[in-house]
Amino acid sequence: MPSALVTGVSRGLGAHLCRALKAAGYRVLGAGLAASPRNDALDDYRVADLREPLADDLFAGEDVDVLVNNAGVYLDDPRRGYGDLFSLSADDLRDTFEVNLFGTARLVLRYAPRMLARGSGRIVCVSSGMGRLQDADGASFAYRSSKLAANSLILTVARHFTAGQGDLSAFSYCPGWIRTDMGTGSAPLEPGPAADDLVRLLGLPAARSNGRFFRGLAELGWDTRGPLVTGPDPAAP
Repeated sequence: MPSALVTGVSRGLGAHLCRALKAAGYRVLGAGLAASPRNDALDDYRVADLREPLADDLFAGEDVDVLVNNAGVYLDDPRRGYGDLFSLSADDLRDTFEVNLFGTARLVLRYAPRMLARGSGRIVCVSSGMGRLQDADGASFAYRSSKLAANSLILTVARHFTAGQGDLSAFSYCPGWIRTDMGTGSAPLEPGPAADDLVRLLGLPAARSNGRFFRGLAELGWDTRGPLVTGPDPAAP
């Protein structure tokens, strides 16, 4: 039975991902801050603060076939009245990167080499279209830049996986605006279908998913070429 390690499993998309993975035949491992998450799809669970170094014994006896970096924070959310760049505190910027980037990187650095050695594995970053340069709008700098950096990490891993031998894929996944604590109740989409789509993507051949950025089952892509900030034409009369 293949195993999947998911972070941030107590609620929202993470809880739905665990259920979808379980239904697809995975042994589901979870990590998060909750002392005892209410998630009956978990086969094993460990408390882990992604702002801190990983414990040496974190699922040390498991061959993790799929790593889903789902845990994340959105501290500078303008929907909650705090999104302007010039209001951002250094502490919130630091905490955002600790979870969204450094926590993800710690897990990748632990499990990606093992996947390369085995010649099989999947690594996913649950990201956002906000983590693309073309979507920067002057707000949510901490969240946007942390997701942009995590996307860059996935692309770097994908390069290593391409050079490796076997069935290896690393990709980013945007679930869209879904109805969770982070997405708020105003979101138009339910998290369940987004979780199902991600699990379907895990089943794609590596050549069709490695190094790609998906939204749902469609490829979202990384960025567009050309100037990202434009103003009045200086040559215009």
